[in-house]
Amino acid sequence: MHQSKSFNELAVGDREAITVEITEEMVNAFAMATGDYNPLHVDAEYAAKSRFGRKIVHGVLLPGIISGILGTRLPGLGTVAREMDAKFSRPVFVGETVTAEVELIEKKEKLNMCIFRYGITNKDGKTVVKGKAVVLPKA
Repeated sequence: MHQSKSFNELAVGDREAITVEITEEMVNAFAMATGDYNPLHVDAEYAAKSRFGRKIVHGVLLPGIISGILGTRLPGLGTVAREMDAKFSRPVFVGETVTAEVELIEKKEKLNMCIFRYGITNKDGKTVVKGKAVVLPKA
């Protein structure tokens, strides 16, 4: 669902969440787009011998899902990202399903800026990444 809310239409506490399966195709497309062919992400044999025992998803692919929520759902179309931070707490494995959620925690009236807290959890409800994003909603 694509939508767009202006700064004035947003309220602290607004939330949006999506659930996504992280597929092999997504990981390979991300590797191609970024040039990050770390074998932990793309080589099953190599990853099997790693501390994780199997392929893991590129960590920064996950905040990309948050970017997708912010740019198409809340605030939505026309949103511009200014800052994004991320703290990674556990790996996500290829084929896992994650839930990504954003919540508006602050509006900066003079700057027409919004600060969102975000988190991504795995199927067990454990946080895999969390952070904050500062965005400019459409005018």
